Amino acid sequence: MKEIVFGMIGAGSVTEKKSAPALSKVPGSRLKRVMRRDAAKLTDYAKRHGIAQFSTDYMDIMNDPEINAVYIATPPDSHAFYTLEAAKHGKAVYVEKPMARTVAEAKAMVEACHQAGVPLFVAYYRCAQPRFLTAKTLMDQGALGEIRSFTYRYACPPPKGDPNRPWLLTKELAGGGLTYDVGSHMLDIIIFLLGQPVEVIGRSNNQTGLRDTNDMASALMVFENGVQGSVQLSFNAATSHDELWLSGSKGSLSLSIMGYEPLKFEHEGLTEVIDLPMPEHVQLPLITRVVRTLQGLDDLDASGLSPLQTQEILEAVDSGRAWTFQGPA
Repeated sequence: MKEIVFGMIGAGSVTEKKSAPALSKVPGSRLKRVMRRDAAKLTDYAKRHGIAQFSTDYMDIMNDPEINAVYIATPPDSHAFYTLEAAKHGKAVYVEKPMARTVAEAKAMVEACHQAGVPLFVAYYRCAQPRFLTAKTLMDQGALGEIRSFTYRYACPPPKGDPNRPWLLTKELAGGGLTYDVGSHMLDIIIFLLGQPVEVIGRSNNQTGLRDTNDMASALMVFENGVQGSVQLSFNAATSHDELWLSGSKGSLSLSIMGYEPLKFEHEGLTEVIDLPMPEHVQLPLITRVVRTLQGLDDLDASGLSPLQTQEILEAVDSGRAWTFQGPA
């Protein structure tokens, strides 16, 4: 079995439990080296996680011949730069979401990896988790009948700012703020469950003016299979809400995307509650597929084209433009 040896660029809060430990828990995979620009925080991180090799210079990862995959866990403003560097050095890329700040950056990432012949994965990890796989199975097996429509509503109070991620609400560093950060997860799951979108009409605005990124977004979506529905995101609400509701000819299914509440499957006058365990490290199921694909044991898409499409839709909604599917790339 081919060993996948990771170098990790960035060592912030997202890596503490969600991802970094998982890199060494998949058979045939290990995290060898970590890079972070802040030397003191880097040393502390490496000691706590038992990582023997660490450096403030990303080139130590690029120049290590044993490292054949790079996990990029930095803020979005440097995703494109490090992806292009990894591609230039012939290393597979696993990059945090959102893929980039702009469509132009995302396209450059896809093109660089394609030209270099290296795989490109984006950490939209929810689609590999049991709760969403179960929802997909119910739909594919016809338990809901013909899917007719959907609605998704997400609301949360205005964020006060995350001290571990001060860049999150800054347009220069994060692109679209929370619309891109959490909205990208939501859009990825909706597409995972419903298939290829063909038209999206969106609007966004900055109602509170607390940050330089929008805090409200809405979209109407039409899918290739005829399903249509709406998405409403509010990052300035008084209370919180998170519900995706899928309506079919035989039943309906409701679930949260960002939360972990049980699925509710309604059919024939009954309500079935489906509660599924979460993995200790939420990215472990996806990282397992990434590693197995790199080992030739799985076939996870590594073109970067689906995440690029997600980026295109996000950018269109954030700027108030319509998006239409132009066909396979």
